[in-house]
Amino acid sequence: MPKDNSDFFKQKKIWSKVKDELLGCYMVPYFTKILSMGRPILYVDCFAGKGKFEDGEPGSPLTALQSLDSSIAVYRGSRMPAVNMKFIELNHYQYLEGNIPSQHRRRCEVIGGKFEDNIKPLLQKAMSAANHQLNVFLYVDPYGVKVLNATLFDSLAVAFSTAELLINLNSFGFIREACRVKKIKFREREYEIFSDLEEYDSSVLDSIQELNDIAGGDYWQAIIDVYRVGEIDCREAEKEFSLKYKQRLRRNYTYVLDMPIRLKAGQHPKYRMVHATNHPDGCVLMADNIAKRTDRLVIEIQSGGQLSLMPQTAENEMVGDEMLMERVKAILDRTGSYVRLNKFLADFYNEYGVLCDLSRLSSGRSGSVLKTLEKSGYIDVQRTPAVTEKGKLSAFWQEGKGNTLMLRKRS
Repeated sequence: MPKDNSDFFKQKKIWSKVKDELLGCYMVPYFTKILSMGRPILYVDCFAGKGKFEDGEPGSPLTALQSLDSSIAVYRGSRMPAVNMKFIELNHYQYLEGNIPSQHRRRCEVIGGKFEDNIKPLLQKAMSAANHQLNVFLYVDPYGVKVLNATLFDSLAVAFSTAELLINLNSFGFIREACRVKKIKFREREYEIFSDLEEYDSSVLDSIQELNDIAGGDYWQAIIDVYRVGEIDCREAEKEFSLKYKQRLRRNYTYVLDMPIRLKAGQHPKYRMVHATNHPDGCVLMADNIAKRTDRLVIEIQSGGQLSLMPQTAENEMVGDEMLMERVKAILDRTGSYVRLNKFLADFYNEYGVLCDLSRLSSGRSGSVLKTLEKSGYIDVQRTPAVTEKGKLSAFWQEGKGNTLMLRKRS
């Protein structure tokens, strides 16, 4: 039975705040970089909602527009590239239209209707008009899993100049429906797992094919079969499905990260935010963003403001400096020639997940992994520019603003 969501927009819940922080904090550098390159942007919020909650908190459309404002404020080009913001909303599009700030109305379009009816015509029109020069970002925050379609996500990566995705994946909802369709008993108490889950639609699915379309293959069936015989529980099934889902996205997107959203340590995640991109800079930015949002979840929310003796990941794993050092060296051992810093960092996060924020790996602070390895002579580093304006040797450990860094394991 569908949940009663009549009060959905009355007050913005804490996990919605974290989710929109993840979006907003990433979109500022995203917009800034694409605009600085003089490239047009199409941003699509596929399930946009009202735009604003009744308590005054902004929803995802206003969050994205605020991020765009921040990027426009620092833009120094002679001509602003075209930025088109599309908001698809079925139930509340009239409220959303009224909540769009006046200064953005010329670049915004609110599309009243279903995502699945509107997304392909919208993208096809944009593709033909831009002659493959368009940069596309899709924010996909559905009310269930039914409308997710792996083939659509695949097509974006080849149809546009660049394509990025930020998907709210209700992975437990998928496991629940997979069990139901395959007539396997769902052993856990549904209320404990799905209470307070933000889903308008419980996404009742009718066939194996629908599940294959969402997952992008039939790999999920083996996971459900292992769950059926009791070798894994629901939490392990969800984690394995999420891992395989990310691997499936990597067929067309080089870098795929995720952040589980949970409110208590050890609790089932409510859902996972999944980010996909083909650009190492975007992966590194999102990884650092996820790490900072994780601090907010783990410290401020899960632990009631109590600091831990050792930093934790969003999976509530303890991550010590020894582990980080070991895994950085493992990637360095596979890196024969010089590699750009951000490419190296993106490969690290893509392989191991977001184990820590950027500063623990790559910063000028004492004890950061790469600075320690440079100081000990384990790696060679080439910086451009090699010297500062004051004539001193450069010592920076992050790229940007004209700084580039190449590194390799010393032979």
